[in-house]
Amino acid sequence: MNRPFLLFVLFLLCLGFDSCYRPAAPSPPTTGDTYRPVYAAYADIRTVQVLAPQPLKNAGKIYVKDKYLFINEAGNGIHVIDNRNPAQPVTLAFLSIPGNHEIAVKDSILYADNFLDLVAINIANPRNVRVVKRVENVFEYPAYPLVTNVRFECVDRDRGVVVRWEKAPVENPQCYR
Repeated sequence: MNRPFLLFVLFLLCLGFDSCYRPAAPSPPTTGDTYRPVYAAYADIRTVQVLAPQPLKNAGKIYVKDKYLFINEAGNGIHVIDNRNPAQPVTLAFLSIPGNHEIAVKDSILYADNFLDLVAINIANPRNVRVVKRVENVFEYPAYPLVTNVRFECVDRDRGVVVRWEKAPVENPQCYR
């Protein structure tokens, strides 16, 4: 056999053996921060309410329909604002939609996420909005805290929806991210 062919075969063998090696994942830390989920009952998070105007604290998406503004309050709901006079906008109401981060509008229906669910809200008359449909369990929510390299108490979906995570001493946490 010629030498270049032998070198090529040796190269392929080395490459093949090298590709079989998979380093083990590092062990989760045994010390440091641990997190515990804070739950809300499914019935509580599925309650959409029209409330009096609220202060705008954490603005998200904005949608303009006719002369009205619909401003998402990240995680909490939607502000309904009459903007017929842009020099003096008037806040009409606040739609309390727990876990809301996204909004979209088609025709006179505003679609919003409500933790796990998709809700459809009729906004034809922005002074009198109402929920017209709810589709349950459309969205998946993360079953882990946003931080990484931490141990945490595993989520028990039978206890409700995780609405936030709190740093807390957790005895023998079984989950890691």
